[in-house]
Amino acid sequence: MPAVVPFYSTTEESKLPERRVYHNNTACPVIKAIPKGQRNIGTNGYEQCPICCQLIDTVLAKGSGGRVVS
Repeated sequence: MPAVVPFYSTTEESKLPERRVYHNNTACPVIKAIPKGQRNIGTNGYEQCPICCQLIDTVLAKGSGGRVVS
């Protein structure tokens, strides 16, 4: 899993609160669209990006023989 330190875009503040997310997986295509100068370290209390989450769940499922472990 190509994990990175969690970060959020400086543009998250302009979104509705329920749509603000942080990212933590370099395989997420959304990360590639966020310039490095617009990244703030941390989660800022936001939900995890659903794509990052799905990518992590997929890796965990493959590593556990198809069972998602927590």
